Amino acid sequence: MTRALLLAIGLVIAAPIGAASTTGSIAVSLTIFSRCDISRPNTQSLPAIDCGRQVSAQPRVMHSALEHNEGSQLVTVEW
Repeated sequence: MTRALLLAIGLVIAAPIGAASTTGSIAVSLTIFSRCDISRPNTQSLPAIDCGRQVSAQPRVMHSALEHNEGSQLVTVEW
């Protein structure tokens, strides 16, 4: 029991040392489009969202019916 406790304490102390000595890099780029056009031709369709005229910048639009309010929908826009 004592050995297991000492081993656990030793691992807890040694873990930050190993993490601090690990190096690396991550290549990331962020492109922000300043304008999004939202249109909804009729009340029965989902809104159409056009951001920056780029295919990769288009959000995902989802909808679901709300249980407590008949005829109401929740529209979620996710970028």
